[in-house]
Order: sequence, then structure tokens, then C-alpha cells
Amino acid sequence: MALIVLTTLPLGAAGGAAQSLDDRLADARQRQASLKRSLERNRQLVADLQADEGVARAALGTTADTLGELNADSREVRREIEKATDAIGKVQARRDALATEISRLDWTLALLEEQIAAGEEDLAARRRLLGARLVEAYRSQRTTLLEQILADGSFTDSLTAAGGALAYGDQDVELARRIEADRRELDGLRALTVSTQLRTDQLRRDARSAEIELAAQTERLAAARVQLEELEARTREIQERQKETFKKIAANRREAAALVARQAAAERQLRNQLAQLIAAARKQAEQQFGGGLGEGGGAWSWPTGGTVSQEFGCTGFSWNPPLGDCSHFHDGIDIANGTGTQIRAPYDGIVVFVGYNPYESDPAYLVVVAHPGGYDSTFAHLLPRAVVRKGQAVRKGTLLGYMGCTGNCTGTHLHWEVYRGSTPINPRGLV
Repeated sequence: MALIVLTTLPLGAAGGAAQSLDDRLADARQRQASLKRSLERNRQLVADLQADEGVARAALGTTADTLGELNADSREVRREIEKATDAIGKVQARRDALATEISRLDWTLALLEEQIAAGEEDLAARRRLLGARLVEAYRSQRTTLLEQILADGSFTDSLTAAGGALAYGDQDVELARRIEADRRELDGLRALTVSTQLRTDQLRRDARSAEIELAAQTERLAAARVQLEELEARTREIQERQKETFKKIAANRREAAALVARQAAAERQLRNQLAQLIAAARKQAEQQFGGGLGEGGGAWSWPTGGTVSQEFGCTGFSWNPPLGDCSHFHDGIDIANGTGTQIRAPYDGIVVFVGYNPYESDPAYLVVVAHPGGYDSTFAHLLPRAVVRKGQAVRKGTLLGYMGCTGNCTGTHLHWEVYRGSTPINPRGLV
């Protein structure tokens, strides 16, 4: 009877522990799935963050390079700064999202650790239970079945006890099997927890690296903005002076419009007059320097340095004539600097013209050079000081003259225009 009591009470306790552990394991499996999804999100988040860092790094590099170039293009700098600003904003958002994901991972891992610890306690209790049952079974097996029957007052009771002992053995086997299966599942959860902790630590390192990189990029961006503001301030100052000068040259709107028209006509007349000379000089340049013409990548160089006060293309300056869809079109690049700044040949060629524009509407001092490949350059507003002569062959870097303010000039600068045939092109595309 003592054996029957021992077999009945522990079985109830074992069933309750198994059910409790089953619930915990079910919850743990859900958290395991949640961890896997979170890790996948984090892998993609880190990849996106690193890609955005690369975009910001490239944009900041281009910004620094452009700011360091001769005659920096403030428009290009601003575009790259905007690109870097956008990328850095994305990096900040992804870093914040990564921090949130790490907090969520830590919370999930903590719950999983609690469930695993509780499961270990349940397994330990069930092992102790199984051990006690096995000890009792061993003890009871030391009394033979015949001895038990003879000692019992009832044969029926003895058979019942014997049958209970046999069933009891089957239940022990099932309990041991379940303990082993749950042990394996807990071991798997433990391994997942350890690996997830390692990955979370790596995510923490990634987040820290992103924070350091973000701080460095933000600092570089701030410095680039300061440089851009300084460049734009210098440009605005020069432009304001030019506008004031133009107002003095043209007292009223009608006179200004007439002056612009006269200047445009003077340039057309000059190009028409020089067309044949330019064509002949191009052939001579191709024979002397070769027919090919390198473009970009340093093949051409800037003729001078300074602050670009006007870019090529549509402009808001009223003293430029209309062209196509542009109310005012600038057919070259204006580079402002001090009087006497050296002007050098941007590429090999033959000098076509040296002197004042023969058309009085814009009597600027000019040097015109024909280059191989169908190009020609005009350098306007130079000091009236002959350095080269018509027909002279010049190499890239040859001194052509000095910056001045001759003709209808709004301030000391070089107006450099490049034509290919009869079409003006942006010189920036050549240097």
C-alpha cells in the first residue's frame, strides 16, 4: 500500500510540472521566432546604414574636393552638401532604429533567459521525482513477489500491487523520455540565446561605430557648409559690385537693354570676322599638335584662378543677352581676381587674334586661341598688354596676358568662353 501511495502522488506532481514546462517552451518558441525576425531586420538595417554612410562619405569627399579645386563651383558644392545632408539624416534615423532594436532584443533575451531558467528548475524537479521513483522501485524489487503475496492478507490486493508496479515502470520510461526531449529543446534555446547575445553585442559595436562615424560626418558637413557660405558670400559681394557698376554704365532700363543688344551684336560681328581665321588656325593646330583633343581629366586646365562670379548658362544678370529659353544667357565663365593676375593657355593652340574688339560697342582687350578638335577660346577684358602675337603656337600653360577690366566691364575679371564650331560650351566640361 505504501508503494501504491508513492506511485500515485508523484505522478500528479510530475504531470503538473510537465504542463508548466510545455507552456514555457511554447512561449520560448514564440520568442525564438521573434528573435530570428529581429536579427534579420537588424542585418538589413545595418546594411542600409552602412550604405547610407557610404553615400554621405562620398558626397562629403566630393564636396571637399570641389571646394579645394581652382574656381570651385558653388552650385556643385551645394548639391553635394544636400546629398550628404540627406544621407546623414538617414544614417541618424537608422542608428536610432538600431538602438531601438537592440533594446528590444535585450528585453526579449531577458524574458527568454527567465523562461529557460524556469524550465531548468522544472526539469530538475522532474529529475528528482524520477530519481525518487526509481529508488523506491529498486527498494520494492528487493522483496520478491511471492513474499509480498504471502505477507498480504489478500491475494487480490497482492496482484493489484504487482500490476501497479508494472504500470509504474512504463510511466517512468515515458517521464524519462519527456525529460530528455525537453532537455534537448532547452539546450537548443540556450544555444540560440548565446548566439543571439553575441550578435546583439556585434550590433552594439556596429551602433557605436555608426555613432562615431555620424559625429565625424556631421562635423565635416558643418565645416563644408561654412566654406560654402564663405564662397557664396565672396561671390555675392563681387556680383553686387558688378551690378552697381552696370547701373552706372546704363542709367536706365532702356539704355541697359540697348547696351546688351549692342554687346551681343559686337560679339556676333567679331566671330563672323574671325570665323575663317579660326577655321584655318584649327587646321594648323591639328597638324602641329595632333587631331585628337583630350576632354576632362586634366587634359585642359583653368586659364586662371579666383572666384567664379558667373557660371555658364542661364543667368539672372540683366547685362547678358537672351538665348533659347533663357531670358539672359552667359556664354562663358567669369573669374574675378586682382588686376594683373596671369592668364594662361588652357590647352595647346594657335593664337588667332590679339587686341581690342574692333567693334566699339564692347571695346574689350581680347586674346583668341584656336585649338585642335574644332574648339576655340576667347579671353576677354585683359589688360592692354601684348604678350603673344597672332599666328603664334602656344602650349597649355603659356602666358597669354593679364587680368584687367577693359571694355564694358563691371569689375576686374576674366571672361573665358569656349566654342566648338558656332556653339558655346561650358568650359567646366573640359577641365
